Amino acid sequence: MINKSIVAMLTELAAERDLGKDFVLETLKESLITAAKKRYGRSENLGCEISEASGNIKLFLKKTVTETVTDADIEISLKEARKIKPTIEIGSVFKEEIPVDEFGRNAINIVKNTLIQRIKTNEKEMLYEKYKNRKGELVSGTVSRIYSTGSYIKIGDIEAFLPREEQIPNERLRRGSQIKALIKNITQTPEDGDEERIRIKGPIVYLSRIQPEFVARLLEFEIPEVLHSKVEIKDIARKPGVRAKVSVYSQNEKVDAVGSCVGHKGSRIKSIVRELSGERVDVVHWKKDKAKYAEKALSPVKVLESKKIDKNRVLCIVPDDELTGAIGKLGENVSLASELTHVKIEIKVKSEYRKEKEDEERSKITTDDLDLSDHIKKILKKAGFKNAQDILSKNDEELSKIKGIGKKKLEAIHKSIHARINKE
Repeated sequence: MINKSIVAMLTELAAERDLGKDFVLETLKESLITAAKKRYGRSENLGCEISEASGNIKLFLKKTVTETVTDADIEISLKEARKIKPTIEIGSVFKEEIPVDEFGRNAINIVKNTLIQRIKTNEKEMLYEKYKNRKGELVSGTVSRIYSTGSYIKIGDIEAFLPREEQIPNERLRRGSQIKALIKNITQTPEDGDEERIRIKGPIVYLSRIQPEFVARLLEFEIPEVLHSKVEIKDIARKPGVRAKVSVYSQNEKVDAVGSCVGHKGSRIKSIVRELSGERVDVVHWKKDKAKYAEKALSPVKVLESKKIDKNRVLCIVPDDELTGAIGKLGENVSLASELTHVKIEIKVKSEYRKEKEDEERSKITTDDLDLSDHIKKILKKAGFKNAQDILSKNDEELSKIKGIGKKKLEAIHKSIHARINKE
């Protein structure tokens, strides 16, 4: 019987796809009505009832009871109706049963196709509901397919899409390899411009391995102190495939925020670097003071001194032999440090900074401050020398060309300047 065929098919599909009972029954009813419509040409007066206990299926035409029938498809006479249901009255709805078996194998195919289509639609909706609120989560999966436009990653019950531009530059994925990624977005249809390259039907889970948040999620995954909020990630700056900087902080003075992330001999951070295909990760202490924060951000370079120039700029002084490291290859160290701290970091080497400081101090010593005769001071000021720095910026040959300045006066000028500098 068709009832048994349909019930057997339903039982199998329900078990395979973990479907709810109500959904299966409602879908079956709609499927049977669709099959009946092929024969009766209309569905508005078709109905279906299924007994959950016995599995019996009843398909019927709903007809209005009338004294005189004008449309036999939707009406039945009171006399005919009372032959089956003696107490029925005019205006009532009479259910004229249709033998389900008479639809034959064709009906089973129609029911099966309709049911499968509904199940697929329902599964798509369920998948979207399952993933739509998981944006920003870290997921693990297996690389299943690789194309020039991107790769497909098998994650649980779905295939997610990792666009080429969201992969770490120069990394080579291999089919069957295990990777982690960040859920960047979930859409029911491909994003604009992706219609041609997406090879998934249904909801699309977009992944990324280049977002700064990906590093944060990896730290949470690998480091219990971060996961349990004993260590807080404050800022992340990243150049995917090259270098990343992460600032961390702990309110508990007994917890070493950086040490917790790096691990013994770098054991914890090494696993993250491996997942990032060798991308270097600098973990530094977060500081509220922008100048101190900039010092930490330039790690691993040692900063000798730092000072805030204004609210958007910080000057850092480094040893002469560490300028290259402070700037980094193609400037990535200082640029990432600036991005991390949200200020522009300017770098100067110690010798250059010392000279500038000396020049500044000499500029504060005016010509009138020097222990010289009024006559010499007058000559110097007339020649345009307002302070000690103006004088020291010229060599002896240039100063000797000034009218009235001889060798003895030149010695007196230098002696007076050095005496004043030492006094300062």
